[in-house]
Amino acid sequence: MNQPQVPPQVRIWQIGLGFANTAVFHALIKAGVIEQMREQPRSAAELAQACHLNADMLYRTLRFAEANDVVTRDGDQYALTDVGRYLLKDVPGSLYMGLMLIGSEPWQKAWNNFSYALTTGNNSFEPAMGAGFFDYLDRHPEYGVPFNQWQTILTTMAASAIAEGYDFTPFGTVCDIGGGHGILLKNLLSANPHLRGILFDQENVVKDHALSDLAGRVEIQSGSFFERVPAADVLLMKNVLHDWSDEKCQVILDRCRAAMQPSSRLLIVERVIDSPTDLMGAFYDLHMQVLMNGRERTEAEFSLLLEKAGLKLNRIIPTKSPMKIIEVSI
Repeated sequence: MNQPQVPPQVRIWQIGLGFANTAVFHALIKAGVIEQMREQPRSAAELAQACHLNADMLYRTLRFAEANDVVTRDGDQYALTDVGRYLLKDVPGSLYMGLMLIGSEPWQKAWNNFSYALTTGNNSFEPAMGAGFFDYLDRHPEYGVPFNQWQTILTTMAASAIAEGYDFTPFGTVCDIGGGHGILLKNLLSANPHLRGILFDQENVVKDHALSDLAGRVEIQSGSFFERVPAADVLLMKNVLHDWSDEKCQVILDRCRAAMQPSSRLLIVERVIDSPTDLMGAFYDLHMQVLMNGRERTEAEFSLLLEKAGLKLNRIIPTKSPMKIIEVSI
């Protein structure tokens, strides 16, 4: 039996109220309400007392959460649904840190200033917060630290899918460019015992690397990929290019091209927008623009970008994650 369609005006209203979801669930996480339901159902009165909240307002907020399938109610007892459990900290696949960041002041101010990006084509974060995105995070560790933790979580969630998605057998060395703390590289080396690795990122990032147990197989190098890229059989970049404009990407790709041999491969691990109904891809495209003048790209846009750097897109390999592996050669 076909489900009744949502009337167009109702659908528009649902879209327009998206801001309320962010505000409500950020507040519930921050107040500790979600955590209080980790082990067992609780009443609104119990939750309000434990979290020092207004009981009536919490009851109404939990009603909103129930309508969004985040909690379920049995009598006066509220419990997390399977969906809601992903808002808990430290559970597999947790989205806790992502919701805490996107609901925080810098992210919200940048998005509230979206009309600036729409009018000028420039990011709206800098005029809203008085500094570029990464400079702001450096100056404000209360946001910079959880942002880096969130990036590590996202990489951990996708790492095994990426390691399984490409055959590294013909290669001896892999350099993870902008590789953060080395979570992805660690997965690749664990899955491919013959490989040796290079972790390349800023000094303040690689000093906290997670590769100590692979010390005999890993070299740690610090620097900027705008200036140089270490040579290796495989150059790997996960979610690097989407941070930057086409002009900035051109510089990064030029540095990669200079480090490559005919037998080398460059693997770009990113979302590839391949459908007009790809809502998450379209969202992240705008999100990267709002924050830092970045963008998500289509296959045609990647191909053109690579061609300008003297590189060739060989193939795009799907993985068991939202990321795809773009294989590139000279």
